[in-house]
Amino acid sequence: MSDPIIVKILQERGEINDELDYALMNFLLQNRGPGYTACQPSLVELDGGRMAIKMNLDHTFINNDNRLMGLGIVGQLYIDHETLKVIYCTPVEVLVENIEKLKSAGIEPEPRPKGKY
Repeated sequence: MSDPIIVKILQERGEINDELDYALMNFLLQNRGPGYTACQPSLVELDGGRMAIKMNLDHTFINNDNRLMGLGIVGQLYIDHETLKVIYCTPVEVLVENIEKLKSAGIEPEPRPKGKY
């Protein structure tokens, strides 16, 4: 399945509640492995009129100084606005490929804030 088609951005920035944040963290760990953090939620309308929460996936890790670091956005996650079920998540192969692209482009990891972001 390819990325859903966004026809309209309904709300550019927003927040998700702690329960959804926790559920998405578990989804990513179970389905894509460690090292991905859902961030930057926005509310969008998809092709067909379905409303969804779109979130970017940052490649994250803890460095030797015990700081949360992020390399950058490597994928997307779409959650149905009504049911809060994942509609789409970038496949793991594409995530790994995008991480390698960022690394080979010389992108340096940067500190990330604690908590939701």
